[in-house]
Amino acid sequence: MATDHWRVKLDVPAATRYLHIVRLTTAGAAAEAGLDAEEVEDIKIAVDELCSVAIAASTDDQVLSLQFIATDDGLQVEATVPTSDAMEVDEMGQAIISATVDAFTWDVGDPGGFHLAKSHRGR
Repeated sequence: MATDHWRVKLDVPAATRYLHIVRLTTAGAAAEAGLDAEEVEDIKIAVDELCSVAIAASTDDQVLSLQFIATDDGLQVEATVPTSDAMEVDEMGQAIISATVDAFTWDVGDPGGFHLAKSHRGR
């Protein structure tokens, strides 16, 4: 099990217009965790895709809460948001996420959310 080194918490309104803040925070956290440029882009794509799905299922005036956790292996991202609809990642989204991160899980309850992990190459 990887040791946590630091955590960054981010709360944004659950609206797509705030995804640029999530992408910037994801990129900064991934770079600080030691991921290379390609790995940073990969995790940004996955987080953006999953946040988009979570926001689409969220209820009005809710907050999307994210935690970026640096570990020995790389970076983990956890997110939650109160939802009104079941969150589902379509086949294309699953293919994108599977190609860009090492592992992800999806919680379709309320609140819904996700957990993903991106490791340094070769680990």
